[in-house]
Amino acid sequence: MLTKKELKLLPRSYQIVGKILLIKLKPKLIKRKRLIGKEILKLLPYVHSVALQKEISGLKREPKIKIIAGCKRTQTLHKEYGYKFLLDVAKIMWSKGNKAERARLVKLEKQGETIVDMFSGAGYWCIFLAKKARKIYAIDINPTAIKYLEKNVWLNKCENKIEILKGDCRSFATLLAGQADRIIMGYIFETEKFLPHALKMLKPKGIIHFHRTVAIDEIEKLKQKIAKIVQGGDFKIKFLLCKKVKSYAPNILHVVLDLEITKS
Repeated sequence: MLTKKELKLLPRSYQIVGKILLIKLKPKLIKRKRLIGKEILKLLPYVHSVALQKEISGLKREPKIKIIAGCKRTQTLHKEYGYKFLLDVAKIMWSKGNKAERARLVKLEKQGETIVDMFSGAGYWCIFLAKKARKIYAIDINPTAIKYLEKNVWLNKCENKIEILKGDCRSFATLLAGQADRIIMGYIFETEKFLPHALKMLKPKGIIHFHRTVAIDEIEKLKQKIAKIVQGGDFKIKFLLCKKVKSYAPNILHVVLDLEITKS
């Protein structure tokens, strides 16, 4: 049994992807991880596995997890808003904190748009947008993500709408130049490095959904940095929205900025 002190250290939230529960534990609880995992399985019979989750990092956004209780298999079928996603939580990221943002994008999207998803992963943005889109170019550098994206495009019957491009999104800027009505930039670390390439892909007027992690007191500095890059490329910018997607770390937010871009 956990002590009263240990009980107080338990996290207040967790994430369920398909039949797998992902949990983060404080260092003092790591030695008790297997006991915690077993107790979770008793409390939640619909969960088949419990995994200890560490931070996602790197351009390929590969998660680090360890199964601490239940079935050792890390592949699962996740369902959200009626869509199906085959995922391996040890290889592919999926964030519950993005759920509301996915729903918001679907409402903003206009019928017949051409969309570029610069960091498509397993399809956690583009598949939701495929119904109304004329065409979506889904790009990812991670071969495993591409493999699951291909499966999820098939599962959701949107092969005729989504074209999958394998590789670094920056290398497709010339190929897709001037084609996008809307661009999803779902990468959250120094996303501005990719912004000049996104600008090249846009039509004379378009929308960019720019995601990034940022300290709470540095949001204005981030907006200034974005404006400098855009204006330096001979474009005009209008900030339509700056919105918190979720908390990332103490005093660090994952935000999305909706940018309306017009060629000067």
